Formats: sequence, structure tokens, C-alpha cells
Amino acid sequence: MGLFSLFRKKDTSEQPLKKRLASMRCKTVNYVLTDFDELCEGMERSAEELVSLKPVNYYALKDEYIEAAFYSDDAHEENYVIFRLVKNDRPVKASGIYPVSKDVLRKAYTKLGSVDF
Repeated sequence: MGLFSLFRKKDTSEQPLKKRLASMRCKTVNYVLTDFDELCEGMERSAEELVSLKPVNYYALKDEYIEAAFYSDDAHEENYVIFRLVKNDRPVKASGIYPVSKDVLRKAYTKLGSVDF
């Protein structure tokens, strides 16, 4: 380790995507709690899993829920989602970054009653 570890090249394979996410618009939505691991496995297979989620009622108690952070560019051509399992207002688990097509994002936003397109 020592002095020569300063000259090692850092792994930057994930940094460009995270930098792009920081420059995109973000919208967070709370969903009714389901099995978090099953949701992540389903999202790896197909982004259509997102449409099966039910939004949390505004007036409902929210002790445990799934928070989805949608990141989109201005034209909604490049979209991503990150899920967090929240218990008692603290994030417990976080998922990876999943790409979402424009059509699936439109279906998910329509279930919320608002379309940002």
C-alpha cells in the first residue's frame, strides 16, 4: 500500500453514470411495500416490473415503503430508477441503477395521475 498506492489508477467505470444522474431531473415516488429482493430481481429481467407497483396513498401511514427515485433528462430519452427500502424514515437497503424506457416511465407516471411528458 504505502506511497505507491497514490499512483494507482482508480476504477472510474461507474462514475460517469453517477455524474450524469447528478445532472438529470429527479422525481421521488413512494410505493406500497413489497418484497424488495424480488423487485430488484424483476427489474433486472424487465423494467415492466415497475408498472406493477402501487403508489402509497397520501394519507396512509408510511412506516415501511419503497422509495423510487426517477432520473430523467429533459426529453425523457434517457431514464433511470433507483429503489430504496425505507423503514421508520430511514433507508435500510438500496438497489442498483436500472434503466427504464420512455414507455414504461410514462405508464408508471400515469398510475400516479401526473404525466411529465
